[in-house]
Amino acid sequence: MKLRSQMLLAGALTLAVPVVGLQSVKQVYSALQKTRIDEQTLKVANMRLALADADNVNAALITGLSTAGKNDWYAQASKYPMFVDGYADDWQELNEETFQYVLPDSVESLTVTDDLTVSVRVAKKSNNLYLFIHVKDDQVVYHTPLALRPDAGENERPDPESLLVNGDSIEILTQTPAGDWRHVLFRPIAPGPLTGLQAIQRNAGRRYVDSAGVAIPGWHGAWVTDTNGYYLEVKLPLPSSGAPIDIAVIDVDAPGERRVSWAGTVSPSTMRAIQEDDLSSQGGLLFYNSASAQAYLQRWTSPGVRARLFDVHGRLMADVDNLYVKYDASDEATAQAENSSGLWDAILLRLFAFFVAGDLPLLPETRSTPVDLKLSAERRDTVVADEPMTSRYVTDENDRVLGTLAPIGSLPRRGYLLFEANEEHASAYAGSEMARLFSLLLMVSLLAGSGLLIFAFVLSSRIRRLSQEAQHAIADNGRVTGLTESDAQDEIGDLSRKLSSLLSRSAAYTQYLEALSSRLSHELRTPLSVVRTSLENLDRDALDEQSLQLVDRASDGANHLGSIIKALVESTRLEQSVQLADKQSIDLTDWISGSLQRYRQVYPTHEFRLSTLPAAPVAVTASPELLQQAFDKLVDNAVGFASAGPIVLHLSTDDKSAIPHVLLGVANQADVEAVGDTELWFAPMFSERQDQGSELHLGLGLYIVKMIAEAHEGAVFARNQLTHDQKSWVHVGLSLPIG
Repeated sequence: MKLRSQMLLAGALTLAVPVVGLQSVKQVYSALQKTRIDEQTLKVANMRLALADADNVNAALITGLSTAGKNDWYAQASKYPMFVDGYADDWQELNEETFQYVLPDSVESLTVTDDLTVSVRVAKKSNNLYLFIHVKDDQVVYHTPLALRPDAGENERPDPESLLVNGDSIEILTQTPAGDWRHVLFRPIAPGPLTGLQAIQRNAGRRYVDSAGVAIPGWHGAWVTDTNGYYLEVKLPLPSSGAPIDIAVIDVDAPGERRVSWAGTVSPSTMRAIQEDDLSSQGGLLFYNSASAQAYLQRWTSPGVRARLFDVHGRLMADVDNLYVKYDASDEATAQAENSSGLWDAILLRLFAFFVAGDLPLLPETRSTPVDLKLSAERRDTVVADEPMTSRYVTDENDRVLGTLAPIGSLPRRGYLLFEANEEHASAYAGSEMARLFSLLLMVSLLAGSGLLIFAFVLSSRIRRLSQEAQHAIADNGRVTGLTESDAQDEIGDLSRKLSSLLSRSAAYTQYLEALSSRLSHELRTPLSVVRTSLENLDRDALDEQSLQLVDRASDGANHLGSIIKALVESTRLEQSVQLADKQSIDLTDWISGSLQRYRQVYPTHEFRLSTLPAAPVAVTASPELLQQAFDKLVDNAVGFASAGPIVLHLSTDDKSAIPHVLLGVANQADVEAVGDTELWFAPMFSERQDQGSELHLGLGLYIVKMIAEAHEGAVFARNQLTHDQKSWVHVGLSLPIG
């Protein structure tokens, strides 16, 4: 395994620190959560006892003890002003329930086309109640005021009911806080503002004497038509919570038609009967939140908390929402949380909540049942005993809360208290500290791992650089170029200095060996001359045949030794002669043609041929003596290895490279076994000749060719091609730049 991989593995192992730390933080955080659950449960238990003894809270809950009817209305409190204009712009922010009514089956329709559909929305603002009524009616008929003739007889006067209303109308029946019935009629003569009118005549025996058609103070409306029917927005004084309220939408399709088609909670005739006989309402009741209960509940809600009070049927009686209200900065702990809060803390808290808490379940309520206004039956059924139920969940507004649902009063119950604490707000300080601890562990581990990784990169790069320098410390010709010493005072720097010292000693020894050949040749020439002179001065006529053989052997040995000394001297001086040679322009086309004739005379036993020459003259800048010496070495090598066939002299150009080159080489045919590895042919002191004969071969021929080619900014090449008859054509030569 590489050093970098090892250091990377060591850096990755440091991540075990935040993993272990996360497990520890989870345990601490779980303990804190359990503590918060116990604290909230205890607080809700105290609130139950206080709410059960509060008179204003009991009054609000007792109002909702009656059986919930299908025609009961709940009015949501609006946060913004309401304008009576007949348009629903003011109702967009409200999520109250819409009540639907259709034509009852018991009503005898005058036409088969009657299709009456009514939807009612209810809201409250301050001391007023607002109704938004949408009626789908295929034929809208307006009230037509009838003219009275002063001279009309008894039977010629119009019907009093026709005088009051003879078109489409809406009647509303409710009871004032003082207990008086209000039966109000809205009859438009055209789209626009309306005033509520007394619907029926009140007799003198009652507390109030009202005439039909008299305007009722505080009852105002706006009538707007559309393609499907019309809208009526109504503003009226706010009745008491739990007071009866009924509506009837009367539809006629033609003026003068009997007014029997209606839709709503009760019929108009039932409304009259309720007033005349002072009966209980047979329709629905009106409910809304209690201001006194709201004020009392406000005492128990702190910032980051929401408390809601519901009656026994799940209707909202009080709602104090402080989920997003900040804590008082006077508290030291929360002040520290405020001061340390920021984008980074928010990100840490979110990540920490994801790792620790995970995904929490959603509430069972959906938008079809507004959670702000009603507590669903499924949620109420979760409280099977008198003990509070505490759980964590995410609301449909994506708020993580700790909610406690507790019943108010023993069986029979009087209501429910839902107490919710914002987990991301109330526990922000503790969560931030836990998240900050976790982030600190993670950051330390990342820094340690990053430090190890950077150290591994630096260390591996230094070792790689040292390896590359050591690889190029010895040139291709065997000369030692040296190694740069490092100034670092560590093990790698010490290794670099030792390698540099070793290469310096090796270079000195190499220089000694290079100079040794010159010294030996100088020292051996004198005794060799003495031996040769002595052999030449012997009287061969006075020697017998055996002595002559010994003298001839000694003479051959002296000549062989002289050839060795000459080769050593040439190899030593060759590099200097190559660097100092004079260069001139040479036409290789004429030059190789003349060389062909010379080689045919020198080697008469071998056949020489010339390949196809380029059509244009090819000129290079080179030393004629060195170029001839290199080509002689190539031809000598080809003659020594040629097995059969001719020796071919090649001259061609290479225009594919960026700098045009000329290829000058010799090709011969050789056995496959004799070819060997062509990559080693140009190495110094390398020879594959099996039988050297009488000539001396030190393995310097092709090495000299390589030195001459590189001195002329060229290169050498050796290619081997196997033919079908298992003969190998070997092409050896050098390439020189043209020009």
